[in-house]
Amino acid sequence: MSLPDMSPLVRSKEKLLLEKDAILHEWVESELCISILERHEIEPDFFRIYYAGSVYDYFMGVVSGNMAIGECPVIADLIDYLKNKDLRADELFVLCTHFKRSVINATYRLGINEHAVFNGISFLFDQNFASVLKLYTDTIYQKEQEALNASKAKEYFLSNMSHEIRTPLNAILGFVSLLRDETTNPRYQQYLDIISNSGENLLHIINDILDFSKLRSGEFTVDPQPFNIHDEISHTMELFVPSANSKSITLTSFIDPSIPYEIIADALRIKQIVGNFLSNAIKFSHPGGAIHVEARCTEGILSLSVKDNGIGIAPGDQERIFDAFSQAQEGMMKINEGTGLGLSICNQLAEHMGGSIELETLLGEGSLFTLKIPVVANYECEIPKFDASIFDGIRFGLLEYDPSESYKLESLQRYWEHFGLDIQLVTTVKDACDLLIFLESSMDDDKRETILRHHIPSVAILDFLDDRYDTTPTIVPLTFPIYCTKLQSALSEVLGITHSRHPIEIGENGRLGFIGKVLVAEDNLANQELIKIILERYGLEYVIASNGLEAVREYRSDRFDLIFMDEQMPEMDGNEATAAILAFEKETGHEHTPIVALTANVIKGARERSIQNGYDAFLGKPIVLREIEQIFERYLEPTVLPLRENVTTKESGSRAIDMEHLKSALMLEEDQIEHLLKIYHHKMEHSLHELLNAIENKSYEDIAFIAHAIKGSSANFRFEELSRLAYVIEESAVGEDEEFDFIEAYDVLRSGFIKKFI
Repeated sequence: MSLPDMSPLVRSKEKLLLEKDAILHEWVESELCISILERHEIEPDFFRIYYAGSVYDYFMGVVSGNMAIGECPVIADLIDYLKNKDLRADELFVLCTHFKRSVINATYRLGINEHAVFNGISFLFDQNFASVLKLYTDTIYQKEQEALNASKAKEYFLSNMSHEIRTPLNAILGFVSLLRDETTNPRYQQYLDIISNSGENLLHIINDILDFSKLRSGEFTVDPQPFNIHDEISHTMELFVPSANSKSITLTSFIDPSIPYEIIADALRIKQIVGNFLSNAIKFSHPGGAIHVEARCTEGILSLSVKDNGIGIAPGDQERIFDAFSQAQEGMMKINEGTGLGLSICNQLAEHMGGSIELETLLGEGSLFTLKIPVVANYECEIPKFDASIFDGIRFGLLEYDPSESYKLESLQRYWEHFGLDIQLVTTVKDACDLLIFLESSMDDDKRETILRHHIPSVAILDFLDDRYDTTPTIVPLTFPIYCTKLQSALSEVLGITHSRHPIEIGENGRLGFIGKVLVAEDNLANQELIKIILERYGLEYVIASNGLEAVREYRSDRFDLIFMDEQMPEMDGNEATAAILAFEKETGHEHTPIVALTANVIKGARERSIQNGYDAFLGKPIVLREIEQIFERYLEPTVLPLRENVTTKESGSRAIDMEHLKSALMLEEDQIEHLLKIYHHKMEHSLHELLNAIENKSYEDIAFIAHAIKGSSANFRFEELSRLAYVIEESAVGEDEEFDFIEAYDVLRSGFIKKFI
């Protein structure tokens, strides 16, 4: 490129120097430049004195030959100053071209009309602007990188600090739980309740931050698994009954009975979203309000909605409530409860699951939040949610009620219509029917007295559970929220109908079983026995391995249809054994055998890590029979087994243990549970002795390993205090926490164990 003749411009240098003030004034005071400066809150005089004048001096230095093009320090200072003002490239272009225009205009005023002068000015400005633009681009890139690095550092900090805070907080909650069991003083109980509730709230906030951090960093994964939406949503609603009751809010629901018993999706995240909807609905509803939960599944899309008649959301807030750290406001007052992350996390979770969240709201009239996500429905697994056949011929009478309370019965009537129950509206309690249903809030004393005096079989629909009918055998209370299983239980109880709703029973002469051979890798003797009983219950063959090495040897020498693999075992842990089995399959072309992780580490993220380690599915401890049954349904061929013979129930020798609760939770017979408890008792005495030795020797690795085993086996028997304390000991040992009093924790653990078997 040929250079223009610069001599005419050099000869005009003195005249241009004299015009400096006029040129700067014209440049900075131009309409476009003023608007840019104002937009970025830059005072024109400040800009002219500290930057514009220096730029002009640099330009004239280039004309004089004293400075090189594009190397002016003031340009770098200007760009650095403007980068913090978020100056755009087009705005920078306007500022530079207006400087050029002001200089050229000055040449016309001075009568310097030579074409060569114009070319020289244009050349210098073009060259300088190219350097300015490159510097601007480099600076902005650097700024973006700094912002990105700062964001990564923030996410790393949030994630690590969340984990660090959880460990001592779990210890606090564990010891508070033990103190609550041991303290009888009502005042101390109240104090401990406050500590516990505050700790749980703090843990919830930490979990929100951790989820948000994982979503932002891309570490979050979705884990679709088979689950029962009817049970999961009903259980989720029950968790919010106490907080709804505290504000006298009625919680109604309709879970469409036509939704298949089993669908495949990420149940944990679905419940998290619905739980957030319910929490917000209660928070922003007025006392005495109503909240309605609805679940539907149409053409592979699951819809879950929560509707309230609360304060609603203003139009200006509707978009930003899904932003991080944003909350809606009630009138002029912001409700500062929680992190402001809930809906942002829910929105991102929905998107990760391929779905969305929809909002309908009207200020002052309430809100409707709806989660819609694609799911896979298993229509082959048909288990009735409500057996209407057992009520054939039963005449139900619904006592007339206050029309203003009709919303309380809308969902209930939809259930009745779906199942074809014969429900007739009656005006008096003496109208002919086999079972009377009445709304307690619409009752008067005379009608209630008549029902009690004549022992009329009735179902009382209560807003909140209380003890008013505890001593009345002919009246069964039914509280909100009402769903299929709760409705059938109440109707059956008052009519004296004994009908098993357990899903494994098939017909009158058989029960559900499975065909296959299972390899179980589990080092804990009590857990081995529990799994044996469960496998025998379903008619399955099995082989038990006590560590990972044994499991790999058994797998190489036999053929299995399913593998249960404990993650923590001696000699070779579950992850190593799984990797060895997968490698063997790959080397030999062996057909893949599904491997299910068994772990007591059920905190958020454990499931994702298990899948990443090569497992096909995840089972947390304590073992839940329905969850293990779902694994069987997923991987094994079903069959019908003969019904088990009834076992005579004997009085439990373990007085401090709620045998009925264990029978319900484990779905085992009492003699089977007694057998398992004896093994657990013997194993615990041995484990506690080993734990004390490890503590005295400060062998943190052994402490963690023994405490982990105690945690899992105690959880299987729903000994939550023992399991939680063992978890605290395990976590403290993993962190080699020298400040933690292991001896005191051991004493409390041993004392709690002894109390269970007095």
